[in-house]
Amino acid sequence: MKNKYILAFLFVMGLSSCKKFLDTEPTDFYSSANYYETADQLQVALNGIYSNMMYERMYGQVLNFNFVSATDEMLPNRPVNGEARGLYYSYDAGHAYVADVWRWPYLGINNANVLIDNINKPTMDEKQRGYIKGQALFLRAYNYFILTTNFGEVPLILHSPGIAETNIPASSQAAVYAQIVADLKEAETLLQGRTAASLGYNDQVTITAVQAMLARVYLYWAGYPTNDATKYADVITYADKVINSGLHDLNPDYKQVFINLCQDKYDVKEDILEWGSAGAAAGVTNKTGNDIGNFVGIQSAILTVNGAFDPASYAAVGWVQTTKKLFDSYEVEPSSTLVNKASLDTRRDWNCADFIWTVNTTTATRVKTDKPNPWQMMCGKFRREYAPETSRNLGTYNINWPVIRYSDVLLMKAEAENQVNGPTAAAYDAINLVRKRGYGTLYGNIVKNITVVNGGSGYSAANPPAVTISGGGGSGATGVAIVSTAGVVTGVKLTSRGNLTTGGPYFTNAPTVSIAAPASGVTATATASITNGNEYLLTPGLNKADFQLAIRDERMRELCFEAYRKADLIRWGNFVGDMQAFANYAVANGVSATTGNAIGYSGITGITQRHVFLPKPTYELNLNKALVQNPGY
Repeated sequence: MKNKYILAFLFVMGLSSCKKFLDTEPTDFYSSANYYETADQLQVALNGIYSNMMYERMYGQVLNFNFVSATDEMLPNRPVNGEARGLYYSYDAGHAYVADVWRWPYLGINNANVLIDNINKPTMDEKQRGYIKGQALFLRAYNYFILTTNFGEVPLILHSPGIAETNIPASSQAAVYAQIVADLKEAETLLQGRTAASLGYNDQVTITAVQAMLARVYLYWAGYPTNDATKYADVITYADKVINSGLHDLNPDYKQVFINLCQDKYDVKEDILEWGSAGAAAGVTNKTGNDIGNFVGIQSAILTVNGAFDPASYAAVGWVQTTKKLFDSYEVEPSSTLVNKASLDTRRDWNCADFIWTVNTTTATRVKTDKPNPWQMMCGKFRREYAPETSRNLGTYNINWPVIRYSDVLLMKAEAENQVNGPTAAAYDAINLVRKRGYGTLYGNIVKNITVVNGGSGYSAANPPAVTISGGGGSGATGVAIVSTAGVVTGVKLTSRGNLTTGGPYFTNAPTVSIAAPASGVTATATASITNGNEYLLTPGLNKADFQLAIRDERMRELCFEAYRKADLIRWGNFVGDMQAFANYAVANGVSATTGNAIGYSGITGITQRHVFLPKPTYELNLNKALVQNPGY
């Protein structure tokens, strides 16, 4: 965002693809022969590789939406058509977005190769040269990670190929992972001392970003289909490097992580690495933005009043909805009287938004419309309402993409520790730190539940009474009254359980709950209870298999909608079986041809083993005769 990538990718394409067709040296455009002469030119070339990561066909849309939006945590809701086939596992080798998932990472790799090949050309500070090379190596490695996790075996190209080099056989996944690790380990050496804390931002590669990525690569290498379980030990090694660095910590307020992304605020402790969106300083209108919070977001229509945008409204289509499995994975308060019982986990009501924004054209007002069915709730993690008003009305806004968060490192540590040593104290400590933050008790206690003692009488469901929560040593808890058609308060829905900042204040005693009196009738009364910070921790006693199941559920609760779930299900080795079981679950839990998310359900009923990987693109098979198509296509 603030750290703008200033080189357009087309310019970089020109650098990497220029050929000398004549003996005359070109003088009116740049090529690798007459570029990379200064430190500044190296930096500009590096910036261009970065900018590629948030292009629409990369993390600006495709990699966080088109092929990851039909799992057991979310399902698409838009009609199936040519463009949407990727959402429903009905794509083939000729699908344009399949081609993009291949083409754009290889563009990034080629540009990184050219930069690395020319890294020693200029006379410059050696530490800075190392920093540039280290970042280029990371970006090359990351692009290969995209390719191998999506396509399996892919060609390894480590230098800019000659014009006649078209038939390049694919390397095994193990070989690709080995090259990724080699690049990252060299980058780790070169980037010593380069931290997000010292930079003040996290959308460039730092030493802990490299170490966290090494942990992730080893985790995938250990899983299906390579199944090299020896790599779990390496996951522990590199996760521990990040944890023991002291540079990273969890933001005590889960939702604030994503509000910060929308507000162009760097959280260098929680977010180890973000992909920066070009030209996106806070408040700057930029139509070349991305679709984060649009397709996978809370549906919202723009309201216009007298031909002008209502500053409170924004555009988001919300083409994906949550699943009941995700919603029900969050623990609830058994005594809650709400239709959807109050969750003890602060993450549920942020991630599973039970409303959309519509427009009443008659009254020219923006209306918050309830969506209480968990199959029809919106994916609320990335909320554009927090983006600057000057840009959110345009439909696209430059929200950075969270590449690696600290909570993911902790969960990788817990999973690998369990795989190597069983559910040790270290494994419990790592997962429980994530759970404490999820329950809002990282640094203290918050409001657990509101119990209506006397529902009163004479209230209006359309205009519910104000609820005030005060005292108890804490602050920040808020709620809204739920009123029946009979005018009785039946419950209080907590909209905030309290102040979740590092310093609090947190609650030491149960606060007082006051419900405003009705115009005529009996005033309702209610009482509050507060949490105990240790009551939500996993307690020792699980066996290895059960602890692994706990990890799988925790990853869904924590990382939903961040493009991990499909890859997680694949590396756990039973993607097809898990999705078939989920399809059966959907039918048994409220999805039919007319209820729930029937469109999304229809897209997962035909999943087979061929969907573990994408097909290699037709255009690439026509060019590269040494390539072999993936099974099933």
